[in-house]
Amino acid sequence: MARTVREVYNEIVEEKDKRLELKEIDSKSKVSVMNGIIWIVASAIVVFESILDVFEVDISNHINRRINGTSDFYAEALLKYQHGDELSVREDGLAFGYSNIDASKQIITKVSYSEYESDISKDNRVLYKVATGKQGQLQPITEEQLVSLKAYLNQIKFAGTNLDVVSKKGDVLLPRVTVYHNGQVPESEMLDKIDLSLRKYIESLTFDARVRKIDVINAIKSTDNVIDVYLDKTTEPKGGVYVAQYDDNGDISESVEIDRIIELTSGYLRESSKTGDEVDLPTFKECITLVVEK
Repeated sequence: MARTVREVYNEIVEEKDKRLELKEIDSKSKVSVMNGIIWIVASAIVVFESILDVFEVDISNHINRRINGTSDFYAEALLKYQHGDELSVREDGLAFGYSNIDASKQIITKVSYSEYESDISKDNRVLYKVATGKQGQLQPITEEQLVSLKAYLNQIKFAGTNLDVVSKKGDVLLPRVTVYHNGQVPESEMLDKIDLSLRKYIESLTFDARVRKIDVINAIKSTDNVIDVYLDKTTEPKGGVYVAQYDDNGDISESVEIDRIIELTSGYLRESSKTGDEVDLPTFKECITLVVEK
């Protein structure tokens, strides 16, 4: 922080008095030549120090904006990946880049990352989850695209960087609940309304958000004509909010009930596609049991 003119003035006078050849030049007059020179010099020093303070802030902000090699740096790099294009060295030779920016080839639309302990290396690793598509309609990239994406990361990453990238099929939401409604609309229309509420809930989630059971229930409760949502533990399967997730080998696991909150292995939620490994998993409408409140 820059000193005041008075502080600098006093320091100059103190330094002057230390020198025998200057100590005799002493005048208390504010309009003396010596005092005038000292005030001018002190003012110039204060202006220079103020300029240095501003320069220091600018440099600090500039350094803080540079995220090279950080987790955010690789997250941004994944979003800028252009499938099918080759990287080239920039003219300054300091980094890789694309000769032409083509947004249509930037297939990664969602990225998140988290740090985890590795059994292979002593240092922690960073896991990146990626997906493509629009919010509410996200899907994994293909195996071929994932291989190219990993090669891209290997080319741009700094030496000693430990990171992994995955792109999985979405976690399947299974709201096995009993919904009490007022009976003012037909069941088919009621199911359509609940289905829409659940889709809006999924669209509202940020990528790699944690899913809370109460939020799913509240999404259903927010539907017009719904009176109550009940988890019937006497049914088979038992009532509850479940999620089926894919493992690292691409195999779907048994659905697990959300006790309170759950982490998404893929980063996003979706409805059962009723195909492949999900052929036996019910859709939202098939999960819901409607009861007219008497």
